[in-house]
Amino acid sequence: MKVLGIIGSPRKNGNTAAMVNAVCKGAALSGHESEVVNLTCMNIQGCIACDACKAGKVDYCAVNDDMQQLYKAIIEADCLVIGSPVYMGQISGQMKNFFDRWNAFVDANYQIHHVPGKKYITVTASGAPAEVFSSVSDYLNHWLGNFFKMQLVKNIVGGELGPADAINSQSELLSTAESIGRALE
Repeated sequence: MKVLGIIGSPRKNGNTAAMVNAVCKGAALSGHESEVVNLTCMNIQGCIACDACKAGKVDYCAVNDDMQQLYKAIIEADCLVIGSPVYMGQISGQMKNFFDRWNAFVDANYQIHHVPGKKYITVTASGAPAEVFSSVSDYLNHWLGNFFKMQLVKNIVGGELGPADAINSQSELLSTAESIGRALE
């Protein structure tokens, strides 16, 4: 199985990254191939609504940036680990920009391509108690599960993670994330 971890946090070594990396570490320990990318380290522009992806004029998207390599990695992956901090009540701007570019997976007749049936795990981290922002997991599950027809493995919700290294005081959360990765089939 190929597991692709996607970190949508500007904190390269923050709480979200630690949890996504823990899932991918667990997957690797179980013999799965895993890769982690951080959207902050990539040049991903916004969707320009040109509809070239709908007209079949391009393979994925007309915007020539790092998303081109991510489309290929997403398509090749069997499981996506989608990680985002919650700063202003929703996924990060980096993650939203990334998801807007998933428009390329929807054709002119609203048929979904490339991602239906793939497994996914969501990872969210916030400074508030975990239950305060469970709606962010609901949002991700709506789009990934309901709309894009992917299969939910687990939502990992980290709360009370304000400072970038707060995850270090919640070792049980990292252990849970690693266990979820190890259990992937």
